[in-house]
Amino acid sequence: MDRDTARQLGRTVVERREQLNRSRRQVALMGGPTEPTLLKIERGEAGRLSTNTMHKLDVGLAWEPGSAQQVIVGGNPIPLRRNASIEVAPSYIVVPAETIAGLVVVAREISELATPDSALHAASQRLDECIQPLYARYVTQLLETNRLHGGALGPLVALLGPFLDRPAHPDDADWEDARYRRWLAGIHIDMDDATRARFEARLEAAR
Repeated sequence: MDRDTARQLGRTVVERREQLNRSRRQVALMGGPTEPTLLKIERGEAGRLSTNTMHKLDVGLAWEPGSAQQVIVGGNPIPLRRNASIEVAPSYIVVPAETIAGLVVVAREISELATPDSALHAASQRLDECIQPLYARYVTQLLETNRLHGGALGPLVALLGPFLDRPAHPDDADWEDARYRRWLAGIHIDMDDATRARFEARLEAAR
């Protein structure tokens, strides 16, 4: 996604959020991207967005499925059409950690069974994209809790090593979150004073 397209998407997201009178946190709680990711999108700094993030934009901003993608290709988003006679269920639920862990294990097993270039391999990648945000949020909260309460981070880092070491790129929408988790885990990352202050404020807000 080029810079002009990213900026157009950012403007469209801001306009829709203001139209709905929702804060970034409310959008996130209603199934949208995390606050840092949403802020990056609104600033026009989202170089790459996963299919899952695009879906989250549609959900959190009450757009018809595929609307965020339409904006990227030069179209207009379509507000979600709801029948007033139908009760809409909550857009988010609390998921037990054991459920998330189970999903991750199954996704890994499917990935190992899938051969390259097969339909199962493609489906496995899509499944991973869907599970990743759940696992990412769980890991972030786990690290925040242990850091705030003086828990032992060493065993956690050893346990979560593969996740924390997952390659990330500055153009990725979750670049900020990935760096924040590494900072929480005590892993050295290059950061300026503004980034450190932002991370410290985010950790404080998690109390």
